[in-house]
Amino acid sequence: MEEGTRAAMAQIDDVVTDLRSFAAGHGMDTQLLGQTQARFTRVIRGSVELVWQAHHDPELLKRWLLGPDGWMMSEVTVAHAVGDTYRYAWTPEPGVEGEPFALTGELKESVPPHREVTTESMEGFPGPATLNEQTLTPLEDGTLLTLVITYPDAKMRDSILATGMTEGMETSYARLEAEVLRT
Repeated sequence: MEEGTRAAMAQIDDVVTDLRSFAAGHGMDTQLLGQTQARFTRVIRGSVELVWQAHHDPELLKRWLLGPDGWMMSEVTVAHAVGDTYRYAWTPEPGVEGEPFALTGELKESVPPHREVTTESMEGFPGPATLNEQTLTPLEDGTLLTLVITYPDAKMRDSILATGMTEGMETSYARLEAEVLRT
């Protein structure tokens, strides 16, 4: 076990370097992993601590976690401790098409400011939740955000990705980066 742990730990720098090169200069990237997972990566100019804060401060969340232009966050309940639940709700601005919606889930693991694991479900849609594993890795020029989402099955993963999720995430993370650079 000790030998295996040493071997695994020796590969961490190579993995981070690979993820950094995968994410560098592209904005939000999506990579399919197996049948049920997707990995989203983006380098955000700003420290790990500031990126973590932007994910946990309700007022900051309302300024950047909006998805496409024309939407506003109407409710933010942040989970702070393992076992807490969160709820994020959005509504379209006047004149923008779309129906209000909300995401809810539970905080399963938290290692501030580097990692957290949550479940996530869209209210009003039956079915199992996703498992979201977010890691923030410090880099010389910012923070590598890595989000691995495990879906119940490939059909659900592909269906959700087909909604333009990656583009919406990029729009939001560009706003997050602007907020972090302001501080």
